[in-house]
Amino acid sequence: MKRSLAAALLIVACLASCRQPPAEPPVSSPASHQSVLQGDPLILSVIPVESPRSMYEKFQPLKYYLERELGRPVTIVIARDYQAAIADLASGAVHLSYLDPAAYCEARARHRGRVLPLVRAVGTNVAAARSVLITKDIRGIERIVDVRGKRLALGSQQSSFSYLIPLAMLLDVGINVKDFTSVDYMQQEDRIALSVLIGTHDVGGISESVAKKYAADGLRIIKRSDPVPQLFLSASSVLPKADREAVLKSLVALKDKGILASIERDIEGFVPAEDRDFDLVRIMIKNLTGLDYIEYGPKTVRFAVLPLYPASTIYQRYEPLMRYLSENTGFEFKLVIPKDFDEFLLIVKSGAIDFSYQNPYIFAQIDREYGIKAIAATLSEPGDEAGGGAAFRGVIITRKDSPIRTLDDLKGKRVMIVSPRSAGGFLSQKIFLAERGISAEKDLKIIDAKRQEKVILGVYNGEADAGFVRETALQMIKDEIDMRQIQVLTATSPLPNWPIAWTKKSNPALAQKVRQLLLALDKPEILKAARVRAFQAAQEAELEALKKY
Repeated sequence: MKRSLAAALLIVACLASCRQPPAEPPVSSPASHQSVLQGDPLILSVIPVESPRSMYEKFQPLKYYLERELGRPVTIVIARDYQAAIADLASGAVHLSYLDPAAYCEARARHRGRVLPLVRAVGTNVAAARSVLITKDIRGIERIVDVRGKRLALGSQQSSFSYLIPLAMLLDVGINVKDFTSVDYMQQEDRIALSVLIGTHDVGGISESVAKKYAADGLRIIKRSDPVPQLFLSASSVLPKADREAVLKSLVALKDKGILASIERDIEGFVPAEDRDFDLVRIMIKNLTGLDYIEYGPKTVRFAVLPLYPASTIYQRYEPLMRYLSENTGFEFKLVIPKDFDEFLLIVKSGAIDFSYQNPYIFAQIDREYGIKAIAATLSEPGDEAGGGAAFRGVIITRKDSPIRTLDDLKGKRVMIVSPRSAGGFLSQKIFLAERGISAEKDLKIIDAKRQEKVILGVYNGEADAGFVRETALQMIKDEIDMRQIQVLTATSPLPNWPIAWTKKSNPALAQKVRQLLLALDKPEILKAARVRAFQAAQEAELEALKKY
């Protein structure tokens, strides 16, 4: 670290004290149901992301503000742990709760109707917060790919920012918990940070806001997640609607920078929270654990996207489009993001999906067996793909120091692909090589990696001699590895761009309405998020031609 030995010993002492509750904790979790008569105290439960005393001090100014605004006492209790916080809110033992998004999703699923979203924080770095992977500021761990074989510290298994999202970030690059020499669950994020600083653990997963506290002590961020919507307060259904609305109104009106900064430096205010704000967290939970917490109503329309990139990236790109379609059709469009290509094929063919967005090769495969109809296709941003935006292409990559210099040099080599069903990560290269007398299946030793990132990492780490990926995938991982060590052997011929298909599960009138909305879409913020210039009519003849492969 960058401080004196005395400072280092102080950190060790802090770590030891953090492992035990304070001798006289400010408050403790309630044990029984509380009445909610007018004038009775409102009870606010806070999960112990940091030490109990720190959490109490953070929320004390908010307590005084709410007491002034509501004209009634507010009592803060520090939950024993995440499970206690969930149980207390669902039972009505507490009326309001500061819950982590993952804990909220679990609470909502286990106690549907008894846990309600209230407000979420907004601000420059808060409207959608980030999880980070941290290490000590020493040599040896420069990027996420360097963490294999190290000691990992995580928080509670109900935590989004110190458990769920760190594991998702690791899984995106093919790293599992079994790849570490040890994994410990330390509950509070302060404990994780301090443990990494004193060297008990090499790597930790915490929220970015907590990591910033320890930057001067030598804590270094090696990977930031995509932004994730951050819940601030949820409410128990026991709290009468009039009281919930009064709390909501007070929080939305709160602009006092001192009170907001006490909770978190970057908070600028609060806005009403919707349950669907946290569907990304539900998707992560499902893909990591198999637990499905996603809520589907009678007017829900399921829109599946082929998982070319991590779920968080896909969600950020297409959730604005889902909200646009919801607002203009009277239905609730929800993203379905499977964990891999195989699961995507399975759920679309099962008839569980209303609309699907996939590469042209997957579309052709599904259409042969199930029967779907392309209603629109992507027109990429200028410079994003080959083919003037109406098409995309794959590339064949090797390491810079590889002896492979020509296409013929690929024969007999280990070649990593995204999937046999990937257009940019297999089909485009297969067609390109076949035109030059090389059979991908017969002449190459194919390795199915399942994901674009894994192919690039596989080539980088020497697990394969070459790799097939979509051209734009190289930009997705440029911060994780030294891209100077990767070279493009060749680019392939363009393929027709991704179609959006109607699976014929929903009614034809809705499919026609969606088609019209897509072709007429001219909202820059939605198109920019989706990384497209526009949507155009599907290239049906070119899609039909792909069925022969």
